[in-house]
Amino acid sequence: MAMEKRSGYEYEGVGKGEDAGERKGGGKGSKKGGGGGGGSSAMMPCVMKFLTPEVLASAIIGKGGAVIAEMRTSCQAKLALTEHGEFYPSTDCRVLTAQANEKEQLTEVCRQISAKVVELAKGSSAEGVTGTEGELKLRTLVPRAAVGGIIGKGGGAIKQLRDSSGAKISISEAIGSGPGAEQTVSIQGSAQALEATLKEVNTQIQALNGESWFQSWASSTGVASVAGYSMPGNLTLPGQMPYRGGVGMHSPGVDVMMRVAQNLPPYVMEDSRGFALSCVVPNRLVGGLIGRGGQGTKEVQLHTGTKIGIRDIPGDSENRSMNIAGPLANTCAAYMLMMKRYLDAEAASANDGRSAPA
Repeated sequence: MAMEKRSGYEYEGVGKGEDAGERKGGGKGSKKGGGGGGGSSAMMPCVMKFLTPEVLASAIIGKGGAVIAEMRTSCQAKLALTEHGEFYPSTDCRVLTAQANEKEQLTEVCRQISAKVVELAKGSSAEGVTGTEGELKLRTLVPRAAVGGIIGKGGGAIKQLRDSSGAKISISEAIGSGPGAEQTVSIQGSAQALEATLKEVNTQIQALNGESWFQSWASSTGVASVAGYSMPGNLTLPGQMPYRGGVGMHSPGVDVMMRVAQNLPPYVMEDSRGFALSCVVPNRLVGGLIGRGGQGTKEVQLHTGTKIGIRDIPGDSENRSMNIAGPLANTCAAYMLMMKRYLDAEAASANDGRSAPA
């Protein structure tokens, strides 16, 4: 099951969602390392959101949360990351939400994030922060109303921004409807190009922070919390033992699932932002999950109307991350179908092992 995460709650010492190893000296409500982090759930007036691949998220957090604590102090901003495995739909990126009282404080956040991208691009862990031609790459989430200001009448504003900054700028289709519907603005270029583009994006977003829909956009990360994060061949629901299949529609687990679905109010199933389920799968079973030529995942996507991505996990050579995004019911259906493929691949792998010559 999935539940939308709000970004207004974070650790003061480190960003929300860091594991115990990253939480040294700063649990929830802690006074250590705060520096403008703040434990309050109240939103500050100026807000920006960034998509951060794991390598960038780790660089922003730093050892023991030291880097993010220093960023909060120097920028006088709140910074919150979604948890490990909580990815923005159709990406392998965590969402970083930055809040501040003044637009200029967020400009400094943008500068420091760009500097982290530069550092990573010079090292061996540049995946997700460099483009195909080696340019620096960064993505930010922008409400549709602000995208209109970035593009300008007849595309004049974005053309001028591209020319003056030298940045390659692309904008995705909106997820949902209304002025707060989210669009991804992707930027590629030099550090100066990233900073110049982000400064304009910041200006356009904050020009709208007094609108009635703005706080709702600002407090939503668009990701989902997933029960049973890893996929060891079972699905765990909160407060229950793992469900391991059964006898089809007569299984008590299916009865629970149907009762929950039938009792959900319509707005949950119809939420236009969509939901995401993420899990970890071992490399040795990825071929069975995907199928020949990717046919397996293509069939599940076609059948359920979802998007499924399987990507490398930085620093983990034995596992990959699988992300399923789409409407809530469709996403859960796709997860179940992929679970079947997982179990079939696991069984086939076990049979191959038994039949192998000694």
